[in-house]
Amino acid sequence: MVSPWPGKPYTFRALRETFGPLFVRCDVCRRFVRLRLAGLLDTDYRTKTFSCSLCGGAGYLAIEDPTTESGMTDYRLDERHGVERHPATVARLTRPMRRPSIDRGTGELPGRSLAGRR
Repeated sequence: MVSPWPGKPYTFRALRETFGPLFVRCDVCRRFVRLRLAGLLDTDYRTKTFSCSLCGGAGYLAIEDPTTESGMTDYRLDERHGVERHPATVARLTRPMRRPSIDRGTGELPGRSLAGRR
């Protein structure tokens, strides 16, 4: 008989226990790296995004080694140490969020008029 999972659901720890080693892949560079979960084990994986340190593109979580899947045999493992974030990614993550301007004028919807048709 199997006991229920003692940890929190939707964490990287639960993903690793369920699927084994995880990978992050970049579809632009056709590279992938093994995901190191040192500080992320109890973090909700639904709230994290990944980016490529080489091109700044989006990084996607992969459960299997990308080179074992059909159509992805040209992906290459790129294990580097001391990697820094791409400058475009740093700029995107650190810039202040833009808030849409609020028109506090008449309170009417745009393009609508209370006047009747002529």
